[in-house]
Amino acid sequence: MSARGSGTVAALETKRSLMKTISILAIRIYQKFLSPYKGFRCAHAALYKGDSCSNAVLKIIEQQGLVRGYCLIRQRFNDCKAAHVVLVEKKDKDKKEKGKWYDCCDPSPACNVTSCSKNKGCDLPELPCDCSFL
Repeated sequence: MSARGSGTVAALETKRSLMKTISILAIRIYQKFLSPYKGFRCAHAALYKGDSCSNAVLKIIEQQGLVRGYCLIRQRFNDCKAAHVVLVEKKDKDKKEKGKWYDCCDPSPACNVTSCSKNKGCDLPELPCDCSFL
């Protein structure tokens, strides 16, 4: 290899090292000064209880560098996007389920207004009773 060729490789490695250092510094600043105050958590970490995206990307960059780890970083963000979709769907489903109620009373003989309310779910849905007479 010529002297010029080895100089180009060295320059490229220096640029990669600088990009890696700047990326790691940017992630650490984000983790320390922004992430604690943003008010929500990474969807991937919330769903799977593992590392946040910033932590996962930090590990990828530390181990492989920014250029070599690019595909893994993109995959992680795509996985996080998919986790967000799952969480939104789960939240919507929970919201719909929460709004459901049974028109039934406490299966005791004394069916009154306190035991038969819209906010109270039926303790024994297989034994519903009609409180419309109240």
